[in-house]
Amino acid sequence: MVLDTTDVKSVAAFASAIKPRSLDVAVYNAGVFGSRDSVVVAPTREVFDAVMHANVFGAMQLIPLIAPRLIKNKGTFAFISSRMGSIAGISSANGVVYRASKAALNAVVKTASIEYGSKGVNAFVMHPGWVKTDMGGADADITVDVSIAGMRKVLADAGKSGLLHNGKFFDYTGAEIEW
Repeated sequence: MVLDTTDVKSVAAFASAIKPRSLDVAVYNAGVFGSRDSVVVAPTREVFDAVMHANVFGAMQLIPLIAPRLIKNKGTFAFISSRMGSIAGISSANGVVYRASKAALNAVVKTASIEYGSKGVNAFVMHPGWVKTDMGGADADITVDVSIAGMRKVLADAGKSGLLHNGKFFDYTGAEIEW
């Protein structure tokens, strides 16, 4: 099934399709970079809306649909974010709309961790690393295989940790990132 997280009808169809299921693990991985401009260039409304809808709105639509399905199994809900969404870690001015969207996603997940953590669900954020993809580019630090292997280990560790991952931000190596 195709899921467009920016389309309310697509999200509703997805929710209907998985309605009777309980889940152990869910990973929200949706992202658009948009303009690589810094704060010296005002974003267009189209760029802002596209990035915010993909990176934040979609997660906000899916959390109330997916998280309740994780309660029975005390499951894990991980969200792929970016170190660029760490306010404490900002060291350059590029990609301001993407940075803002990932900081907003992080805030949404932190909020969800409070609501659903009390029900046994581990909700947290992961940074996949700077990965050699279309978005990351050829100069990125790691390959897709390295990133995925690392994130799979973080997910497995979260499943064994009780709620030690809940409400936190990790990179693909399992190192905690400052918000």
